[in-house]
Formats: sequence, structure tokens, C-alpha cells
Amino acid sequence: MYERLNDLPVLDAYPSKVPAAAWNAWRRYWSRTHHEACFGLEGLPPLSLLLGEREWVLMDSGAYDFPVLSWSDFQDRGRGLHEPVPCAVRAYHQGASRFREKALVLMVEELDTRMKRAQL
Repeated sequence: MYERLNDLPVLDAYPSKVPAAAWNAWRRYWSRTHHEACFGLEGLPPLSLLLGEREWVLMDSGAYDFPVLSWSDFQDRGRGLHEPVPCAVRAYHQGASRFREKALVLMVEELDTRMKRAQL
């Protein structure tokens, strides 16, 4: 867990769903590496993603890794590969919702690139 989340007020929390493409890319990556991933988002500088096994955090690297948004409480049991994954989203910045969908698209692209490069 990204410990800084415990120290900050949540501005908004709501149920959501992670698109199947994003979840499946993460699970493929995780099943092959068993390592957290942290990388900058090419299309959203200075934002970065920290992807842990059960929590993802979008953070502002230009502001000392201040959390912008987090996804957690993934409900992935019993779902088909084409189905989105219910989760909880917490916003720590007033503009967080502007970045949510784009960050997930860029996450899939980055993980696919990493797996191709490493032949995973």
C-alpha cells in the first residue's frame, strides 16, 4: 500500500469499474513478474502510476509524488475476461476525474510495451 494515502484527506470516494483491457494487462504483467510497476505516463506529464498487486495510485511526480487518485478493493473473482472489474476509486485532488480514463489507457500501452520488450 502507498503509505501516503493514509495521511491525506479523500476528497471523493465512489464505486467504479476498471476496464477489462486495463485489468487483463495488469494481471498478465503481474503473473509474469510479481513486481510492482512504477512509471511516468507519456501523455500526462508529470503524472506517474504506481501499480501494486491490490492497489493502483496515480500520483503527481512534479509535486513530490502527491497522490491524485487511487483504485483499490478490486472485485475480480468470478468474472469473464471481457468484463470490467468493480473497484473503489478515491480522489485526492480536485481534478482527479479528468485523468482517470486516460491514465488507464496509457497504463495498458506501457505494460504491453514492457512485456514485448522483455518477451514476457
